[in-house]
Amino acid sequence: MFRKHRGSGDDQAAIDRYEYVLATGQPDQLYRVHAEAFAALTDEQRSDLRGRLSAEIADEADRPVDDRPETLARVATDLDASRPGELTRILGPLLPVIAAHIMASPVAIALFPYGYAAGTSQWSTDAEEDGEFF
Repeated sequence: MFRKHRGSGDDQAAIDRYEYVLATGQPDQLYRVHAEAFAALTDEQRSDLRGRLSAEIADEADRPVDDRPETLARVATDLDASRPGELTRILGPLLPVIAAHIMASPVAIALFPYGYAAGTSQWSTDAEEDGEFF
């Protein structure tokens, strides 16, 4: 399901988690994490993102009209809903930066199972020691 991208181990871990968020998050959650991540980008990065999104969307009415994080988040979320798996390719060199910002989002973190060690891709050993649910 998840494709491997070139980059450092930390970049790859963030990208893997981002792909998990894309695959499991609800549209409103994806919009929120994208808006937060895009707000953290530089103006130049947001302009690049707008160009990348615009180049992939045939219908001019669906393209981003400005570089505001909210606008870009709406377009990215809609694009991911209509073409699952394509957003990571479209983001290109921005992917590691955006993935890292998204993984710092409380909304994204909440999508991971309890006991998932955020920085290690491994289950926390103490999660199994919590005992029974009831």
